Amino acid sequence: MVKFMHESEQTALLVRWLERGRAWLDELQTPTGLHASSAADHYHALFGRDTLWSVLLVLEAARLRPTDRALASWVGEFAARGLRALAATQGTSERDENEEQPGKIIHEYWPEPRRWPEGEWPLWEGRYYGSVDATYLFLIAAATVWQQVEGGRQLVEQLWPHVLAALDWALKYGDVDDDGLIEVMPRQPRGLGLRNQVWKDSNDALLLEDGAPPKPPVAWIELQGYALAAFREMRPLLQAAGAEATLLRELEERVERLRKGLPRFWLPTEHCPAMALSPEKQAIPLVASNMGHLLWCAALEEPYASQTAERLLQPDLLTPWGIRTLSRTSYAFDPYSYHRGTVWPFDNAIIASALWRMGRHSQALIISRRLLEALALFDSPVELYCVLPPEWILTPTTGGAEVLAVYTRACKVQAWTAAALMLAAAQLLAEAG
Repeated sequence: MVKFMHESEQTALLVRWLERGRAWLDELQTPTGLHASSAADHYHALFGRDTLWSVLLVLEAARLRPTDRALASWVGEFAARGLRALAATQGTSERDENEEQPGKIIHEYWPEPRRWPEGEWPLWEGRYYGSVDATYLFLIAAATVWQQVEGGRQLVEQLWPHVLAALDWALKYGDVDDDGLIEVMPRQPRGLGLRNQVWKDSNDALLLEDGAPPKPPVAWIELQGYALAAFREMRPLLQAAGAEATLLRELEERVERLRKGLPRFWLPTEHCPAMALSPEKQAIPLVASNMGHLLWCAALEEPYASQTAERLLQPDLLTPWGIRTLSRTSYAFDPYSYHRGTVWPFDNAIIASALWRMGRHSQALIISRRLLEALALFDSPVELYCVLPPEWILTPTTGGAEVLAVYTRACKVQAWTAAALMLAAAQLLAEAG
């Protein structure tokens, strides 16, 4: 692990991480937007969710460094390019074949047909809209830019028709069964595309105790937070734009319904929310990193927020190199799987950001240090990596220590990991003063 001997050396190294993160993100910029990974990797295309989390994480990094004018300027332009790219690819019509809907933010756009995914993938002119979360994140990002970035209000005014279209989608399509919660309900008529239309989008990311995936609709815990935050953060923008009182009241009502629905997720014996609800609105008892996104959205009241924060830092989730996607005591745990036990740097950065916002700086720094130590060993903003528990290793014995390992199909240069390391470095620099 990286050890810093002198404060000046530590500061210089952290500043270097910030610079490297910017350089990696600049390399991923294209005329059609920020690509999720490098040309040598799997996802060299515009992905809505990846762009938005990259924007949100670098915005947070800039907020932690208020005197760094160069960083603020770069972040403002980076955010503007990201939002404009997603506005340009926003859904405009109803098309079940690629799950497009008016106002919906794209899941992925492959501008070059030669790079389209192999096999039958539900693209229409290179576009697929199979994500529920991206539209809410677009609204949060627009509101954050409006509040934080110099010139952000003018940018949001330019994009205002797209913001309103996204809000209309969020109000119209997110709650598929009118119970106040946001659900995933794929619409592709041939069953192509993604079953899990959230960031943990592999088909086996969410499993029942019998090993089968739940049937839709599924209410993922983080979706409730994203929607709640989007509706809450949009109110000042709408008020400034002179929106009708009926729309403002509807947003208040949606926030209240979401808050009232959150107790359905609570696992009393685990002192944290479950990963998701089944179609019958029963908690699927998996302890996962998703709850950290709910904290980031400031969606939980006390004492539930504090209990959730403490749960994330227990040893079944927290490793020497960051927080796992799934508890090692969960029935579905597999440290080699894509989303059921690996460690994702961007996921950890969101949790570290949430803890910092809660005033839990020392806990946030635990995650940020471990994240940077892992990425220093890879010397690259890798998509994800494995941390193997000692009981998964036969020889050589590790003395009870967990082992950092490569996830062989991980992208080597991933945009939101570059943004994550910038956030981690900014936290450590802020703490150092």
